[in-house]
Amino acid sequence: MTGLNARLAAVGFPVIVHELNCGIDNVVWIIQGFMVGSTIIQLIVGGLADVYGRVRLFNIGLIVFSLGGLGSGLATDALLLTIFRIVQGIGAAFLMTLSITILTDNIPKNMLGTWLGINQIAWRAGAIIGLTFSGIIIDYLGWRWIYLINFPIGIISYLWSLKSLKETYRPTSNRCLDWTGFILFTLFVMFLASSLTMMMNIKSWGYLVPIFFLLSAVSLIFFIIHESKSGCRALDLSIFKIQQFSSGITAQFLYAIGFGSFITLLVVFIEVVRGYSASLTGILLTPFELSFLIFGVVGGRLSDSFGFAPVATTGLLMASSSLYMLSRVGMNVSLEHLTMYVFLFGMGAGLFIAPNTSAIMTSIPPEKRGVASAIRTLSFNIGFLVSLNIAMLSLVSSTSYEIATKLIISEGHVENLSGVPLEKVYMGISNSFLIMAIIMIVALLLSVYQLKIKYLNKNDEGCG
Repeated sequence: MTGLNARLAAVGFPVIVHELNCGIDNVVWIIQGFMVGSTIIQLIVGGLADVYGRVRLFNIGLIVFSLGGLGSGLATDALLLTIFRIVQGIGAAFLMTLSITILTDNIPKNMLGTWLGINQIAWRAGAIIGLTFSGIIIDYLGWRWIYLINFPIGIISYLWSLKSLKETYRPTSNRCLDWTGFILFTLFVMFLASSLTMMMNIKSWGYLVPIFFLLSAVSLIFFIIHESKSGCRALDLSIFKIQQFSSGITAQFLYAIGFGSFITLLVVFIEVVRGYSASLTGILLTPFELSFLIFGVVGGRLSDSFGFAPVATTGLLMASSSLYMLSRVGMNVSLEHLTMYVFLFGMGAGLFIAPNTSAIMTSIPPEKRGVASAIRTLSFNIGFLVSLNIAMLSLVSSTSYEIATKLIISEGHVENLSGVPLEKVYMGISNSFLIMAIIMIVALLLSVYQLKIKYLNKNDEGCG
Protein backbone atom coordinates (compact mmCIF):
# COMPACT_ATOMS: atom_id res chain seq x y z
CA MET A 1 0.00 0.00 0.00
CA THR A 2 2.70 2.51 0.95
CA GLY A 3 4.82 1.64 -2.10
CA LEU A 4 1.85 1.94 -4.44
CA ASN A 5 0.86 5.27 -2.91
CA ALA A 6 4.38 6.72 -3.04
CA ARG A 7 4.96 6.06 -6.72
CA LEU A 8 1.46 6.95 -7.91
CA ALA A 9 1.82 10.32 -6.19
CA ALA A 10 5.40 10.90 -7.34
CA VAL A 11 4.64 10.50 -11.03
CA GLY A 12 1.38 12.41 -10.79
CA PHE A 13 2.45 15.57 -8.96
CA PRO A 14 3.02 17.75 -12.09
CA VAL A 15 -0.56 17.00 -13.19
CA ILE A 16 -1.90 17.69 -9.69
CA VAL A 17 -0.08 21.02 -9.47
CA HIS A 18 -1.31 21.99 -12.94
CA GLU A 19 -4.96 21.29 -12.10
CA LEU A 20 -4.83 22.91 -8.65
CA ASN A 21 -2.76 25.86 -9.99
CA CYS A 22 -0.20 25.66 -7.16
CA GLY A 23 3.15 27.32 -6.56
CA ILE A 24 6.36 25.35 -6.12
CA ASP A 25 6.15 25.70 -2.32
CA ASN A 26 2.74 24.01 -2.51
CA VAL A 27 4.38 21.29 -4.60
CA VAL A 28 6.90 20.64 -1.86
CA TRP A 29 4.24 20.50 0.84
CA ILE A 30 2.05 18.13 -1.16
CA ILE A 31 5.07 15.82 -1.51
CA GLN A 32 6.55 16.27 1.96
CA GLY A 33 3.22 16.41 3.82
CA PHE A 34 3.16 12.61 3.75
CA MET A 35 6.68 12.48 5.24
CA VAL A 36 5.87 15.12 7.87
CA GLY A 37 2.86 13.12 9.07
CA SER A 38 4.93 9.95 9.11
CA THR A 39 7.72 11.68 11.04
CA ILE A 40 5.84 13.48 13.80
CA ILE A 41 3.96 10.38 14.95
CA GLN A 42 6.96 8.06 15.06
CA LEU A 43 7.83 8.56 18.74
CA ILE A 44 4.31 7.73 19.85
CA VAL A 45 4.16 4.71 17.52
CA GLY A 46 7.30 3.24 19.07
CA GLY A 47 6.10 3.78 22.63
CA LEU A 48 2.63 2.40 21.99
CA ALA A 49 4.03 -0.63 20.19
CA ASP A 50 6.31 -1.52 23.09
CA VAL A 51 3.42 -1.23 25.57
CA TYR A 52 0.31 -2.43 23.72
CA GLY A 53 1.69 -4.70 21.04
CA ARG A 54 2.47 -4.40 17.37
CA VAL A 55 -0.45 -5.95 15.48
CA ARG A 56 -3.24 -3.86 17.02
CA LEU A 57 -1.48 -0.62 16.10
CA PHE A 58 -0.61 -1.96 12.67
CA ASN A 59 -4.34 -2.46 12.01
CA ILE A 60 -5.12 1.05 13.24
CA GLY A 61 -2.51 2.33 10.79
CA LEU A 62 -4.31 0.60 7.92
CA ILE A 63 -7.55 2.44 8.73
CA VAL A 64 -5.89 5.86 9.13
CA PHE A 65 -3.90 5.39 5.93
CA SER A 66 -7.03 4.45 3.97
CA LEU A 67 -9.05 7.42 5.26
CA GLY A 68 -6.16 9.75 4.44
CA GLY A 69 -6.16 8.46 0.87
CA LEU A 70 -9.92 9.01 0.60
CA GLY A 71 -9.59 12.58 1.85
CA SER A 72 -6.66 13.30 -0.50
CA GLY A 73 -8.67 12.13 -3.49
CA LEU A 74 -11.61 14.36 -2.55
CA ALA A 75 -9.50 17.46 -1.72
CA THR A 76 -10.51 20.64 -3.58
CA ASP A 77 -7.34 22.70 -3.07
CA ALA A 78 -3.65 22.38 -2.21
CA LEU A 79 -4.17 23.05 1.51
CA LEU A 80 -6.73 20.29 1.96
CA LEU A 81 -4.62 17.89 -0.09
CA THR A 82 -1.59 18.64 2.11
CA ILE A 83 -3.62 18.10 5.31
CA PHE A 84 -4.94 14.72 4.16
CA ARG A 85 -1.46 13.73 2.95
CA ILE A 86 -0.25 14.40 6.50
CA VAL A 87 -3.06 12.18 7.82
CA GLN A 88 -2.09 9.47 5.36
CA GLY A 89 1.52 9.81 6.48
CA ILE A 90 0.46 9.24 10.09
CA GLY A 91 -1.17 5.97 9.06
CA ALA A 92 1.89 5.02 7.02
CA ALA A 93 4.10 5.53 10.07
CA PHE A 94 2.28 2.70 11.83
CA LEU A 95 2.62 0.44 8.79
CA MET A 96 6.27 1.09 7.94
CA THR A 97 7.62 1.07 11.50
CA LEU A 98 5.63 -1.86 12.84
CA SER A 99 6.16 -4.09 9.80
CA ILE A 100 9.90 -4.06 10.58
CA THR A 101 9.24 -4.57 14.30
CA ILE A 102 6.87 -7.50 13.71
CA LEU A 103 9.45 -9.15 11.46
CA THR A 104 12.24 -8.64 14.00
CA ASP A 105 10.08 -10.22 16.72
CA ASN A 106 9.33 -13.31 14.65
CA ILE A 107 12.45 -14.05 12.59
CA PRO A 108 15.65 -15.71 13.94
CA LYS A 109 18.59 -13.30 14.09
CA ASN A 110 20.68 -15.24 11.58
CA MET A 111 17.88 -15.00 8.98
CA LEU A 112 16.73 -11.42 9.64
CA GLY A 113 18.75 -9.84 6.83
CA THR A 114 17.14 -12.18 4.31
CA TRP A 115 13.62 -11.48 5.51
CA LEU A 116 14.16 -7.72 5.70
CA GLY A 117 15.22 -8.01 2.06
CA ILE A 118 12.08 -10.01 1.25
CA ASN A 119 10.06 -7.36 3.08
CA GLN A 120 11.34 -4.89 0.49
CA ILE A 121 9.58 -6.95 -2.19
CA ALA A 122 6.16 -5.92 -0.88
CA TRP A 123 7.02 -2.22 -0.95
CA ARG A 124 8.79 -2.45 -4.31
CA ALA A 125 6.04 -4.56 -5.85
CA GLY A 126 3.56 -1.85 -4.90
CA ALA A 127 5.94 0.78 -6.29
CA ILE A 128 6.30 -1.06 -9.62
CA ILE A 129 2.52 -1.37 -9.91
CA GLY A 130 2.23 2.33 -9.09
CA LEU A 131 4.76 3.33 -11.75
CA THR A 132 3.21 1.01 -14.32
CA PHE A 133 -0.37 2.15 -13.87
CA SER A 134 0.12 5.76 -12.70
CA GLY A 135 0.00 7.19 -16.22
CA ILE A 136 -3.01 5.05 -17.17
CA ILE A 137 -4.90 6.12 -14.03
CA ILE A 138 -4.06 9.79 -14.55
CA ASP A 139 -4.80 9.78 -18.29
CA TYR A 140 -8.12 7.90 -18.09
CA LEU A 141 -9.48 8.37 -14.56
CA GLY A 142 -7.88 11.63 -13.41
CA TRP A 143 -5.30 12.40 -10.72
CA ARG A 144 -7.77 11.98 -7.83
CA TRP A 145 -7.85 8.23 -8.35
CA ILE A 146 -4.16 7.87 -7.51
CA TYR A 147 -5.32 8.58 -3.93
CA LEU A 148 -8.87 7.20 -3.99
CA ILE A 149 -7.59 3.76 -5.02
CA ASN A 150 -5.96 3.45 -1.59
CA PHE A 151 -9.32 3.31 0.19
CA PRO A 152 -10.72 0.00 -1.12
CA ILE A 153 -7.25 -1.60 -1.03
CA GLY A 154 -6.85 -0.41 2.57
CA ILE A 155 -10.15 -1.85 3.74
CA ILE A 156 -9.38 -5.22 2.14
CA SER A 157 -5.92 -5.19 3.74
CA TYR A 158 -7.44 -4.38 7.14
CA LEU A 159 -9.82 -7.34 6.97
CA TRP A 160 -6.97 -9.59 5.82
CA SER A 161 -4.73 -8.40 8.64
CA LEU A 162 -7.42 -9.04 11.25
CA LYS A 163 -7.59 -12.62 10.08
CA SER A 164 -3.93 -13.45 9.48
CA LEU A 165 -1.69 -11.41 11.80
CA LYS A 166 -1.29 -12.73 15.35
CA GLU A 167 0.40 -10.92 18.24
CA THR A 168 3.52 -12.73 19.46
CA TYR A 169 5.17 -9.91 21.43
CA ARG A 170 4.34 -9.61 25.14
CA PRO A 171 5.21 -6.33 26.90
CA THR A 172 7.77 -6.74 29.71
CA SER A 173 6.93 -3.53 31.56
CA ASN A 174 4.45 -0.68 31.70
CA ARG A 175 5.38 2.50 29.94
CA CYS A 176 3.93 6.00 29.97
CA LEU A 177 3.50 8.18 26.91
CA ASP A 178 5.65 11.29 26.74
CA TRP A 179 3.24 13.88 25.38
CA THR A 180 5.60 16.76 26.18
CA GLY A 181 8.35 15.14 24.15
CA PHE A 182 5.89 14.36 21.37
CA ILE A 183 4.75 18.01 21.16
CA LEU A 184 8.33 19.37 21.24
CA PHE A 185 9.44 16.99 18.50
CA THR A 186 6.37 17.79 16.38
CA LEU A 187 7.16 21.51 16.68
CA PHE A 188 10.76 20.82 15.65
CA VAL A 189 9.70 18.95 12.49
CA MET A 190 6.99 21.45 11.53
CA PHE A 191 9.21 24.51 12.02
CA LEU A 192 12.09 22.83 10.16
CA ALA A 193 9.96 21.78 7.19
CA SER A 194 8.26 25.18 7.03
CA SER A 195 11.51 27.16 7.19
CA LEU A 196 13.12 25.06 4.46
CA THR A 197 10.08 25.51 2.23
CA MET A 198 9.92 29.27 2.91
CA MET A 199 13.48 29.64 1.63
CA MET A 200 12.24 28.89 -1.89
CA ASN A 201 10.25 32.13 -1.87
CA ILE A 202 12.33 34.13 0.59
CA LYS A 203 11.25 37.43 -0.98
CA SER A 204 7.70 36.78 0.22
CA TRP A 205 8.50 35.28 3.64
CA GLY A 206 11.49 37.46 4.52
CA TYR A 207 12.38 37.60 8.23
CA LEU A 208 10.06 34.68 9.05
CA VAL A 209 12.61 32.25 7.58
CA PRO A 210 15.33 32.79 10.25
CA ILE A 211 12.67 32.98 12.96
CA PHE A 212 11.28 29.56 11.97
CA PHE A 213 14.80 28.11 11.79
CA LEU A 214 15.45 29.44 15.29
CA LEU A 215 12.18 28.05 16.61
CA SER A 216 13.07 24.68 15.08
CA ALA A 217 16.48 24.67 16.80
CA VAL A 218 14.99 25.76 20.14
CA SER A 219 12.32 23.04 19.96
CA LEU A 220 14.99 20.41 19.28
CA ILE A 221 17.19 21.62 22.15
CA PHE A 222 14.28 21.58 24.61
CA PHE A 223 13.30 18.14 23.32
CA ILE A 224 16.79 16.75 23.96
CA ILE A 225 16.92 18.35 27.42
CA HIS A 226 13.50 16.98 28.28
CA GLU A 227 14.33 13.48 27.07
CA SER A 228 17.56 13.38 29.06
CA LYS A 229 15.86 14.36 32.33
CA SER A 230 12.29 13.06 32.13
CA GLY A 231 11.26 9.81 33.76
CA CYS A 232 8.73 9.31 30.95
CA ARG A 233 10.61 9.54 27.68
CA ALA A 234 9.39 9.29 24.09
CA LEU A 235 12.93 8.66 22.90
CA ASP A 236 15.46 6.58 24.81
CA LEU A 237 18.65 8.48 23.96
CA SER A 238 20.76 5.91 25.80
CA ILE A 239 20.53 3.50 22.87
CA PHE A 240 22.72 5.89 20.88
CA LYS A 241 25.58 4.73 23.12
CA ILE A 242 25.47 1.45 21.19
CA GLN A 243 28.03 2.05 18.46
CA GLN A 244 26.48 -0.27 15.89
CA PHE A 245 23.10 1.41 16.33
CA SER A 246 24.35 5.02 16.21
CA SER A 247 26.60 4.34 13.21
CA GLY A 248 23.78 2.62 11.33
CA ILE A 249 21.37 5.48 12.05
CA THR A 250 23.90 8.11 10.94
CA ALA A 251 24.65 6.22 7.72
CA GLN A 252 20.93 5.86 7.01
CA PHE A 253 20.31 9.59 7.64
CA LEU A 254 23.01 10.57 5.13
CA TYR A 255 21.75 7.94 2.69
CA ALA A 256 18.22 9.37 3.02
CA ILE A 257 19.45 12.85 2.09
CA GLY A 258 21.09 11.38 -1.01
CA PHE A 259 18.10 9.20 -1.81
CA GLY A 260 15.11 11.35 -0.84
CA SER A 261 14.73 13.62 -3.86
CA PHE A 262 15.96 11.09 -6.44
CA ILE A 263 12.51 10.22 -7.83
CA THR A 264 11.25 13.82 -7.67
CA LEU A 265 14.27 15.13 -9.59
CA LEU A 266 13.89 12.44 -12.24
CA VAL A 267 10.18 13.21 -12.64
CA VAL A 268 10.95 16.93 -13.10
CA PHE A 269 13.71 16.10 -15.59
CA ILE A 270 11.65 13.61 -17.62
CA GLU A 271 8.26 15.38 -17.57
CA VAL A 272 9.30 19.04 -17.40
CA VAL A 273 12.72 19.33 -19.08
CA ARG A 274 12.23 16.56 -21.65
CA GLY A 275 8.45 16.96 -21.93
CA TYR A 276 7.51 13.25 -21.77
CA SER A 277 4.16 11.97 -20.52
CA ALA A 278 3.37 10.62 -17.04
CA SER A 279 2.93 7.15 -18.58
CA LEU A 280 6.43 7.12 -20.09
CA THR A 281 7.88 8.57 -16.88
CA GLY A 282 6.48 5.64 -14.93
CA ILE A 283 7.99 3.18 -17.40
CA LEU A 284 11.41 4.86 -17.24
CA LEU A 285 11.43 4.70 -13.44
CA THR A 286 10.43 1.03 -13.30
CA PRO A 287 14.04 -0.28 -13.72
CA PHE A 288 14.92 1.50 -10.48
CA GLU A 289 12.20 -0.31 -8.57
CA LEU A 290 13.03 -3.65 -10.19
CA SER A 291 16.73 -3.41 -9.34
CA PHE A 292 15.91 -2.20 -5.83
CA LEU A 293 13.58 -5.16 -5.38
CA ILE A 294 16.07 -7.75 -6.66
CA PHE A 295 19.15 -6.41 -4.92
CA GLY A 296 17.23 -5.68 -1.73
CA VAL A 297 16.77 -9.44 -1.37
CA VAL A 298 20.33 -10.13 -2.55
CA GLY A 299 21.70 -7.61 -0.05
CA GLY A 300 19.84 -9.28 2.79
CA ARG A 301 21.14 -12.73 1.85
CA LEU A 302 24.71 -11.48 1.43
CA SER A 303 24.64 -9.68 4.78
CA ASP A 304 23.57 -12.90 6.53
CA SER A 305 26.60 -14.64 5.00
CA PHE A 306 29.31 -11.94 4.99
CA GLY A 307 28.15 -9.33 7.50
CA PHE A 308 26.33 -6.06 6.98
CA ALA A 309 29.26 -3.63 6.61
CA PRO A 310 30.87 -4.84 3.33
CA VAL A 311 27.48 -5.22 1.58
CA ALA A 312 26.23 -1.81 2.75
CA THR A 313 29.51 -0.19 1.69
CA THR A 314 29.25 -1.69 -1.80
CA GLY A 315 25.68 -0.42 -2.10
CA LEU A 316 26.63 3.12 -1.12
CA LEU A 317 29.50 3.09 -3.64
CA MET A 318 27.11 2.11 -6.45
CA ALA A 319 24.46 4.65 -5.41
CA SER A 320 26.89 7.58 -5.09
CA SER A 321 28.50 6.70 -8.44
CA SER A 322 25.08 6.68 -10.11
CA LEU A 323 24.17 10.08 -8.65
CA TYR A 324 27.45 11.56 -9.86
CA MET A 325 26.92 10.20 -13.37
CA LEU A 326 23.36 11.59 -13.42
CA SER A 327 24.77 15.01 -12.54
CA ARG A 328 26.91 14.88 -15.70
CA VAL A 329 24.64 13.30 -18.34
CA GLY A 330 23.50 16.46 -20.13
CA MET A 331 20.01 17.59 -21.15
CA ASN A 332 19.84 15.35 -24.20
CA VAL A 333 20.97 12.11 -22.58
CA SER A 334 19.59 9.05 -24.33
CA LEU A 335 16.83 7.14 -22.59
CA GLU A 336 19.04 4.03 -22.65
CA HIS A 337 21.81 5.73 -20.66
CA LEU A 338 19.28 7.31 -18.28
CA THR A 339 17.73 3.90 -17.65
CA MET A 340 21.15 2.38 -17.00
CA TYR A 341 22.01 4.97 -14.34
CA VAL A 342 18.57 4.58 -12.75
CA PHE A 343 19.06 0.80 -12.62
CA LEU A 344 22.52 1.22 -11.03
CA PHE A 345 21.11 3.49 -8.35
CA GLY A 346 18.45 0.90 -7.54
CA MET A 347 21.17 -1.76 -7.19
CA GLY A 348 23.12 0.36 -4.74
CA ALA A 349 20.08 1.37 -2.71
CA GLY A 350 18.88 -2.24 -2.53
CA LEU A 351 22.26 -3.53 -1.35
CA PHE A 352 22.42 -0.89 1.39
CA ILE A 353 18.97 -0.93 2.99
CA ALA A 354 18.51 -4.50 4.27
CA PRO A 355 22.05 -4.93 5.72
CA ASN A 356 21.95 -1.52 7.40
CA THR A 357 18.47 -2.12 8.82
CA SER A 358 19.58 -5.52 10.11
CA ALA A 359 22.61 -3.92 11.79
CA ILE A 360 20.41 -1.32 13.48
CA MET A 361 17.68 -3.67 14.70
CA THR A 362 19.86 -6.56 15.93
CA SER A 363 21.98 -4.22 18.04
CA ILE A 364 18.97 -3.41 20.28
CA PRO A 365 17.35 -5.62 22.97
CA PRO A 366 13.81 -6.84 22.15
CA GLU A 367 12.00 -4.58 24.63
CA LYS A 368 13.41 -1.46 22.92
CA ARG A 369 13.00 -2.50 19.28
CA GLY A 370 9.76 -0.57 18.84
CA VAL A 371 11.53 2.67 19.73
CA ALA A 372 14.61 1.66 17.71
CA SER A 373 12.48 1.05 14.63
CA ALA A 374 10.78 4.41 15.16
CA ILE A 375 14.17 6.16 15.34
CA ARG A 376 15.26 4.35 12.21
CA THR A 377 12.21 5.65 10.36
CA LEU A 378 12.66 9.13 11.86
CA SER A 379 16.21 9.38 10.56
CA PHE A 380 15.07 8.42 7.07
CA ASN A 381 12.09 10.78 7.05
CA ILE A 382 14.04 13.81 8.27
CA GLY A 383 16.76 13.05 5.73
CA PHE A 384 14.06 12.82 3.05
CA LEU A 385 12.64 16.23 4.03
CA VAL A 386 16.09 17.81 3.92
CA SER A 387 16.81 16.18 0.55
CA LEU A 388 13.59 17.34 -1.06
CA ASN A 389 14.09 20.92 0.06
CA ILE A 390 17.74 20.96 -1.05
CA ALA A 391 16.63 19.79 -4.50
CA MET A 392 13.88 22.39 -4.83
CA LEU A 393 16.14 25.16 -3.48
CA SER A 394 18.73 24.23 -6.11
CA LEU A 395 16.06 24.39 -8.81
CA VAL A 396 14.79 27.78 -7.64
CA SER A 397 18.29 29.24 -7.23
CA SER A 398 19.20 28.22 -10.79
CA THR A 399 16.10 29.90 -12.23
CA SER A 400 13.70 31.77 -9.95
CA TYR A 401 10.64 30.98 -7.87
CA GLU A 402 8.35 32.34 -10.59
CA ILE A 403 9.97 30.43 -13.46
CA ALA A 404 10.15 27.17 -11.49
CA THR A 405 6.45 27.51 -10.66
CA LYS A 406 5.57 28.20 -14.31
CA LEU A 407 7.48 25.14 -15.43
CA ILE A 408 5.80 22.81 -12.95
CA ILE A 409 2.32 24.17 -13.72
CA SER A 410 2.94 23.88 -17.47
CA GLU A 411 3.77 20.14 -17.08
CA GLY A 412 6.75 20.71 -19.35
CA HIS A 413 4.75 22.29 -22.21
CA VAL A 414 7.12 25.24 -22.39
CA GLU A 415 6.39 26.07 -26.02
CA ASN A 416 3.66 28.37 -24.74
CA LEU A 417 5.96 30.05 -22.20
CA SER A 418 8.32 32.75 -23.39
CA GLY A 419 11.80 33.14 -21.97
CA VAL A 420 11.84 29.93 -19.92
CA PRO A 421 15.51 28.80 -19.64
CA LEU A 422 15.37 25.01 -19.70
CA GLU A 423 19.17 24.92 -19.52
CA LYS A 424 19.06 26.58 -16.10
CA VAL A 425 16.38 24.17 -14.94
CA TYR A 426 18.61 21.29 -15.97
CA MET A 427 21.55 22.94 -14.18
CA GLY A 428 19.51 23.05 -10.96
CA ILE A 429 18.69 19.35 -11.30
CA SER A 430 22.33 18.51 -12.12
CA ASN A 431 23.61 20.46 -9.11
CA SER A 432 21.13 18.64 -6.88
CA PHE A 433 22.34 15.23 -8.05
CA LEU A 434 25.95 16.31 -7.42
CA ILE A 435 25.13 17.47 -3.87
CA MET A 436 23.34 14.18 -3.18
CA ALA A 437 26.33 12.21 -4.52
CA ILE A 438 28.71 14.05 -2.17
CA ILE A 439 26.44 13.40 0.82
CA MET A 440 26.19 9.74 -0.13
CA ILE A 441 30.00 9.55 -0.25
CA VAL A 442 30.13 10.81 3.35
CA ALA A 443 27.83 7.91 4.30
CA LEU A 444 30.19 5.63 2.34
CA LEU A 445 33.20 6.85 4.34
CA LEU A 446 31.31 6.14 7.56
CA SER A 447 30.59 2.61 6.35
CA VAL A 448 34.27 2.11 5.45
CA TYR A 449 35.18 3.25 8.96
CA GLN A 450 32.86 0.60 10.37
CA LEU A 451 34.64 -2.02 8.27
CA LYS A 452 37.96 -0.89 9.76
CA ILE A 453 36.62 -1.03 13.34
CA LYS A 454 35.24 -4.54 12.77
CA TYR A 455 38.57 -5.68 11.31
CA LEU A 456 40.54 -4.27 14.28
CA ASN A 457 38.12 -5.80 16.79
CA LYS A 458 38.40 -9.18 15.05
CA ASN A 459 42.20 -9.02 15.23
CA ASP A 460 42.05 -8.09 18.92
CA GLU A 461 39.81 -11.07 19.62
CA GLY A 462 42.20 -13.33 17.71
CA CYS A 463 45.18 -12.08 19.74
CA GLY A 464 43.25 -12.67 22.95
